Amino acid sequence: MIRLVMSVLLTTAIPPAAQQQRAASQVIAGGTLIDGTGAAPIADAVVVVQDGRIACVGPRGSCAIPDNARMVDVTGKWITPGLVDAHVHFSQTGWVDGRPDALDLRANHPYERTAAMLHDHPERFFQSYLCSGVTSVFDVGGYPWTWDLQRRTAGRGDAPLVRAAGPLLSTIDFWLNLPGHRQFIAMADEATVRQTVRAHVAWGAAAIKIWYIMRPGVDTARVSALVHATGDEARARGVPLIVHATGLWEAKDAVRAGARLLVHSVFNEPVDDEFLALAREHDTIYTPTLTVRDGYRQVRVRQIERGPQPFACVDPITLANVLATDTVPFLPESAAPDREAARAASMQGLRLAQENLARVHAAGISVVMGTDAGNPLTLHGASVFMEMEAMQRAGMTSMEVLVASTRNGARALGVADIGTVEPGNVADLLVVDADPTRDIAAMRRIALVMRAGRIHQRRDLEFR
Repeated sequence: MIRLVMSVLLTTAIPPAAQQQRAASQVIAGGTLIDGTGAAPIADAVVVVQDGRIACVGPRGSCAIPDNARMVDVTGKWITPGLVDAHVHFSQTGWVDGRPDALDLRANHPYERTAAMLHDHPERFFQSYLCSGVTSVFDVGGYPWTWDLQRRTAGRGDAPLVRAAGPLLSTIDFWLNLPGHRQFIAMADEATVRQTVRAHVAWGAAAIKIWYIMRPGVDTARVSALVHATGDEARARGVPLIVHATGLWEAKDAVRAGARLLVHSVFNEPVDDEFLALAREHDTIYTPTLTVRDGYRQVRVRQIERGPQPFACVDPITLANVLATDTVPFLPESAAPDREAARAASMQGLRLAQENLARVHAAGISVVMGTDAGNPLTLHGASVFMEMEAMQRAGMTSMEVLVASTRNGARALGVADIGTVEPGNVADLLVVDADPTRDIAAMRRIALVMRAGRIHQRRDLEFR
């Protein structure tokens, strides 16, 4: 049955419109341009695209229109850069079959089969990302094959640009690996971490990722020394250090070790002045990942929320699993949690994360949008809208959220020619039907997606 479903998926994964070669010259004209820099919108704008890159942008009449250019009239709509999700995991599905540590259903969903399918068919998520307006992503930890996605997606009009960190260095010896394949590498000693950094760089890793988990009774000084050794080796090899650190103490230590990107909020207590000063001093980028934790809550109580993420952008295999969440039994039945108490705890954690985001943003620290997609019920592509809206509710303006989701995301990826609508950049653009500077929820109303100069109708990217 799995083979049949996958066969059907692959015949529909790239719609006919997406298979067309991009026109040599195209002009997007008439819409209001929001260029991703935070500058004031430009009414009645034109964007000239040649050979997959932006050749000219400005008010109508300011750009020469090439002969025989394909004209796309978007009068009454808004033009933005493509979105950048700075925290995803292609080694996870968006459901518990990819994270049996969250809910162990391996008897019915063998992890080996799930991992193999992820390796063989990442295109199911390529379409989900483009359908959701995401034209670039940062895979910040997974199996070694994720490195190859960087090569496989470069310059393609039917897949997002992928940057990948590869296997994570972990302060604990986590078990979610496979024979012959590791996505977590235990930081056993200094020689191990330095050798791992060197090997990752040789394989083309876009960054070095640390999973900074502190458990009671650990030798704090020893773990910190290994984190700093990793940062030292990454700096020597010219690659950025990114760190999962959800505790305030760990986040401070990560910044001192040279973390370029923190891929989560501080979730355990309010950020303090010392943290803010450190992050400013080191020019650290902060990814709040506000909504991912609630997916675990929904799994735990077996009660999915169907409204926030657009299921039309979710592939059939993932969607079938997601919709079955409510039917997974509690074993034993007495293990069923108090749903209202679980919701209250989740909302309390979200409020703290939003308050921390507000403090970080007010302190002038660069913020980026990242979803942690691939985790249970944080769906590839579709989760970006929920995340951006949570950032807006934390006090960021809709324009600030858009900049965090475009220009700042490009900076987090370390890619200079994406994230803004400027001459010379890759032509990654969205056309939306409502004004996202008034309410970031307008980004749900995508009409067109352009990736590397190739135009897709949003409806053609939806799964049927």
